[in-house]
Amino acid sequence: MLENHPHLVRETQADGTERLWVVGPLAIRVFVIFASAYMLSYAFRAINAVIAKPLVQELGLSASQLGLLASAYFLSFGLMQLPVGLMLDRYGPRRVEATLMIFAAIGALWFASANSFAGLWMGRALIGVGVSACLMASIKAYALYFKPHLQASMSSWMLMAGSLGALSVTTPVEALLPMLGWRGVFVAAAALCLAASLTLWFVMPTLFKPQKAESVGDMAKAFKVVFRHPHFWRVAPLATLTQGGFMAFHGLWVGPWFTDVVGYSNAQAAQNMFWISAAMLVGYFLVGQGTRTLTRRGADEDLILVIGLGAAIVIFGSQLWMGGASHVYGWLLHGFTVATGIMTYATCNKPFPRHLTGRSSTALNLLIFAGAFSVQWGIGLGIDFCQYLGLERASAMRASLGVLCALQVVSWLWFVRPGRRQSHLIALG
Repeated sequence: MLENHPHLVRETQADGTERLWVVGPLAIRVFVIFASAYMLSYAFRAINAVIAKPLVQELGLSASQLGLLASAYFLSFGLMQLPVGLMLDRYGPRRVEATLMIFAAIGALWFASANSFAGLWMGRALIGVGVSACLMASIKAYALYFKPHLQASMSSWMLMAGSLGALSVTTPVEALLPMLGWRGVFVAAAALCLAASLTLWFVMPTLFKPQKAESVGDMAKAFKVVFRHPHFWRVAPLATLTQGGFMAFHGLWVGPWFTDVVGYSNAQAAQNMFWISAAMLVGYFLVGQGTRTLTRRGADEDLILVIGLGAAIVIFGSQLWMGGASHVYGWLLHGFTVATGIMTYATCNKPFPRHLTGRSSTALNLLIFAGAFSVQWGIGLGIDFCQYLGLERASAMRASLGVLCALQVVSWLWFVRPGRRQSHLIALG
């Protein structure tokens, strides 16, 4: 522990307990280390959209196989969320994330050396396990060691870091593919994961003592409180289908949309994905800064969420309707507005006491990534089925994505239905 570190500030709380807050260079070090690991997590999430065509050409994958392969990351990532929530509360963010990043390195090497669909799937699944704590570990660390008024900004800056990770696998990876090939890219990614693990373990300050006062069984029982709460199930469908749906689309199918529906080259598609990720980055920044300002003035956080995601759904549907005539500016606006979905975590956590927020966040994350897995694979199945019925590939993709858009509309209506505010107040009581 670094209790006497010059950049740790002691503060006595209203209940008489004492808290330690990180400040100055130490705070910057903590943020940069967590943000760097999260950039890798987001890069792995988005990279399949860039390497989809080389994978299909080399291994002859069908649309459903491509969707299942890409979604292996989301499946393993989602399944890890509840164990991650327990481990973070018990062992702390530094130990948990440093250990798991080793699995990400192994998974990247496995993926790089695979010559079959099964081998690729296993490598992708191991990557999902390895990066499953990257965002939740940082959120846990910020809740523990950053003053409350900084935490919203820290979370938004983390999402900006994630967007930078997505930027790094668009045009830059496309430019590296002729030299390294997709296998070489994943070998380099494995080296970065190992470096991140070592940095977390040896450079990140040790600020957390393992907590053993509460048994793992008792900690797990707290998930029942979360999953039985009506407010959780009001937020979950919206988060699952908008956030999970966007991850599925942006992580894979946006590339084939530009190449198969609009008719762009792989390089042009990568360039457009770069700008979409940039729009997301700006969106996350403005959500973090704007929400803090508006809520101080009495604005309803949920209203901001409703307007932002409502706009994202309308834009998504409009782009699908336009098909080959859809414009990259529409997708930029979609990426910008869907950034408001990060607020679903804060909205979901409102009824729960502080000691449960880690588990409520990971419970919601579980459903979001289960949704991303289901949607990413389901879109591929839908494309294959529509082509079987006789539709051309472009029309099949539009039809399959149209089902996702319709489900997003239903989830939005479920969240805003009459009685939302009253039930939320009851939940808080």
